[in-house]
Amino acid sequence: MAPTLTDELGEVVASVADRARDLDAGHTDTRLDIAAAGAAGLLGRGVVDGSLASMIDVLERVSAVSLSAGFSLWAQRMTIEYVTRSPEPLRERHLASLLSGERIGVTAMAAGLKQVAGLGEVPITGRRGRAGVVATGPIRWASNVYDESLIVLPVRTGDRTLVAVVDADAPGVEIRSAPELVGLGSTASTSLELVDVTIGADSVISDDLTAFVRGIRPVFLLLQSAFCSGAIGAALDGAVESLTGVNEVFRPELDEQTAEFDSIRARLAMFAADPTTPSPADLIRLRLDAARTAVAASRLEATVRGGAGYATASATNRRFRETAFIPIQSPSEGQLRWELAQFE
Repeated sequence: MAPTLTDELGEVVASVADRARDLDAGHTDTRLDIAAAGAAGLLGRGVVDGSLASMIDVLERVSAVSLSAGFSLWAQRMTIEYVTRSPEPLRERHLASLLSGERIGVTAMAAGLKQVAGLGEVPITGRRGRAGVVATGPIRWASNVYDESLIVLPVRTGDRTLVAVVDADAPGVEIRSAPELVGLGSTASTSLELVDVTIGADSVISDDLTAFVRGIRPVFLLLQSAFCSGAIGAALDGAVESLTGVNEVFRPELDEQTAEFDSIRARLAMFAADPTTPSPADLIRLRLDAARTAVAASRLEATVRGGAGYATASATNRRFRETAFIPIQSPSEGQLRWELAQFE
């Protein structure tokens, strides 16, 4: 019989679980996991074949055993989403290698999403040159950044802001040394600087940032909610194991967070069926709820696990550190709360 999505995903999840401690310790990086997911045909779910719900399943299950791997898969999948929406010649050049995991994708779109939300201008500016747009400016933070990566980024050119691709090893692209992180150190997260980087017309995905962001943002937020959901489920499972004896006093908190988890997963399933249906406020609220619950669930697990969760090599400790990143990951909790307030 031909392997099913469940079989292929199970093998990838098992491999990530075996590597989770090494990923957390920074002894390896997530390129192997991206390549494995690509070889299993998982990276195109919801954009090339299958449904978005199946991609949510991939991110949930991988993130449950390693948020580092889940986060990197999210970045890869969003790069695929962007390139899929590009003109055909650009798709033909880049899509196959991204889907296979042979090429690593970087989503450096945080500044673009902020600009569309009205929270500041894209700091990368471009001027017209002989061979295209010449771009200069910083990328404050991005993940999956390797010399061989493909970066998707916004560039502000006068009254228009483009969305374009740039090779990470292109002349003028400076990758800063990656800082030591509390968690997710294996995700190759760092900042970059562009100095007079030439972007040809054949590397432009869209010349209308606002329209582009409005198109991709539902998928962007749903898939971010999915890696949060995976971390929540794992943390709640870990907490249940220690909810005996004196720790029974935490039962109401577990029940409350479990109910919130069920609501998050139900909304994920409903919205994934047609990402164009939920309102912007509904999507923002889901992403905000998923982030808050991930932090709360990992804290509850660490609390009831006690000393066992304090050991840095434990899965409990790893989740506690990894989920601490979620409130500051773009869009940050502050940005989400600000945007949601505009609808209320």
